Amino acid sequence: MYPASPFQQSLQDPDDFTITYELVPGQGSGGKKVERLLDFARAAAEDGRIRALSITDNAGGHPALAPYAIGSEVQRIGLEPLVHFSLKDKNRNQVESHLFLYQRQRFRALLVLGGDFPRAGYHGQAKPVFDLDSIQTLELIQRMEEGRYPDGGSRRRETAPPYPFFTGCVVSPFKISEAEQVWQYARLLRKIRAGADFVVTQLGYDLCKFEELIRLLGDCDLRIPVLANVFIPSPAVARLMARGGVPGVILPGRLVRIIEEEAEAGDRESRLVRAARQIAVLRGLGYSGVHLGGNGLRFDDIRSILDLAAELGDNWEELRPLVHFPLDRTWYLYDRPTACACGSNRLPLAPGRRRGGLFLHELIHGLLFSRSSWSGRLFGRFCLWCGERTLLRTLLTRGERLIKTILFGCRMCGDCTLAESTYLCPQSGCPKKLTNGPCGGSRDRRCEVHPERLCFWVRVYGRLARESTVESLGKAPSLPPKDWSLDQTSSWINYFAGRDHHGR
Repeated sequence: MYPASPFQQSLQDPDDFTITYELVPGQGSGGKKVERLLDFARAAAEDGRIRALSITDNAGGHPALAPYAIGSEVQRIGLEPLVHFSLKDKNRNQVESHLFLYQRQRFRALLVLGGDFPRAGYHGQAKPVFDLDSIQTLELIQRMEEGRYPDGGSRRRETAPPYPFFTGCVVSPFKISEAEQVWQYARLLRKIRAGADFVVTQLGYDLCKFEELIRLLGDCDLRIPVLANVFIPSPAVARLMARGGVPGVILPGRLVRIIEEEAEAGDRESRLVRAARQIAVLRGLGYSGVHLGGNGLRFDDIRSILDLAAELGDNWEELRPLVHFPLDRTWYLYDRPTACACGSNRLPLAPGRRRGGLFLHELIHGLLFSRSSWSGRLFGRFCLWCGERTLLRTLLTRGERLIKTILFGCRMCGDCTLAESTYLCPQSGCPKKLTNGPCGGSRDRRCEVHPERLCFWVRVYGRLARESTVESLGKAPSLPPKDWSLDQTSSWINYFAGRDHHGR
C-alpha cells in the first residue's frame, strides 16, 4: 500500500551511499532565512544527489518555525523531508497528534530525539515536557505501524489505520567518559529493539569513535543503516561548540585552532575539502551515508564537497590522518587507538564503583516488596488494607512521602522506579526526568542543564552491578510512560494494587 520512499530505498540499498542535509528554521514564519532554505532545497532537488532534507525542531532549545511548515514546502519542491521529532515540547497527546498530522501529510521519515532542554525566552524559562522519551516514542510508533494503537487490539483500527513510518534515532559515539558512552550504546540497542529503522550519529571528529560504533553494531549482529554526521562549522560556531555552547558536543581544540587560522588567512575552501575527505573516509569505514550540516553554506559549497568526495574514491585510508581529531582523555570501548589505528579487542567495563548504601536499599526492598517472601506478602496486604480506608490511606501516603523524601528526594509520582535506577530518583535527580537512561546532552560527565552536577545516569552507572555490559544494559526492559493520574498517590499501594508500571 505504501511503497518505500526514495530516501528509504537509498538507505536500505548497500550499494548506494545516502546523502542528507540538515535545514535549521529560525524564528518567524517567513523572511530571507526561509527563502534561503527553500532556495537551497530547489538547488538540491535539481542536483539530485541529496535524498532527504532534514528539518530541525526547535534546535538548541530555542523556539523556531515548526518543521511541518518547511517540510511541506520541501515536499512540494520534490524532495523528501526528514522531520526531526523532538519530544521536549510535547506531552504524549501532542506526540500522537503530530504523528496523525504527519501520516495525513504523507511524511514518512522521522528522526526521533529527546531534544535540548528549553532555553529562556518569552517571560523567562519555558516548562520542559519530556513526557515520553525516544524509546517510548519509538515503541508507540511501532504499535501504530502494526495496527495495535491505541489499545493493543483491533478495536478502532478504522480510525487509526496502520501507517509505515520510517523512523530514525540518534546516538553519540563521542562521549569522553565510560559511563556516558556505555549508556549511549545501551540506549541505542534499546532504540533499535523499539523499532528504529536507521541511525544518525551526533557530530564529531574522532574517526576511531566513528569506527567503534560500526564495530559494536557488528559485534551485536545488527544490520541497520547508519548515517554519519558531517558538520562544517564556521569559526564562530566552532568556538561556541568548543566551550560547550551546544549540548552534547565538544570540538577538539586542535581543530578549532585550524579553523581559526584558515579564517584569518581568508581560506574558505579548506573546511570544504576537510568535509569531503571525511565523507570519503566514513564511506570506507562502512557507513551507509552521511548527514551533512553547517552554517553559512550555499548549495554550491555542498556541490563542491560532494564532487571532491566522489573524486577521492578508494583512497580513504591515506586521508584518514588528515581528518582525525580525537579529544584528550576520551574513553574507548576497544583497545585504545594509537595514532589513527583503532583497537580490536573489547576492554572490560568498570561499573559499580560507587555503590554506597545500595545493598541496604536492596535488602529492605526485597523484604517489603517481594511477593515471594512472607514479609512482602504481609506488607502488601497491609498497604491494600490501608488503601481501602481514607484516613489510613492518607496516613500511609504521608509516611511514604516523609521516608522517601528524606532518603531519595522523592517527588511522589505514584509510579516508583527506584529499583530500576539503583535507588536514585530520576524525578528529582534528572532535569528531564528520564527513566530509560540519559539524554545525549551531557558533557564530560556533567549534566546538560546543571553543569555543576554529575549527570544523574553517570551516578547510576557507578551503582550498577559490576558484571554489567553494553549488551546486558541494552537488553534490559524499557520502562513504559508514567500514568500521571497516579501523581501524588502512594506508590506502595499502587504497586500492590497492580496500577503502576509493574501491573501495566
